[in-house]
Amino acid sequence: MSEQLHEFHRFLGEKLSNGGTKLSPEEALDEWRRNNPDTDACEEDVAAIREALNDNANGDKGMLFEDFDREFRERHKLPAKS
Repeated sequence: MSEQLHEFHRFLGEKLSNGGTKLSPEEALDEWRRNNPDTDACEEDVAAIREALNDNANGDKGMLFEDFDREFRERHKLPAKS
């Protein structure tokens, strides 16, 4: 983690010396994340997609989005979709 913070600090320094002062802190962080994806998160996403594809291949067709949306909104007391 410490190395990643040093890399981010270096990235910000380069941005500031190359005219990146027009970026907001959020925009700088977004650019950093685009250029330095979290490999652990990517691996988790790939594993979840593989699991869903395997479930589908084994007959589990999942749930329609409309059903999920309705149940989610009811469970969290959110207004119905208009």
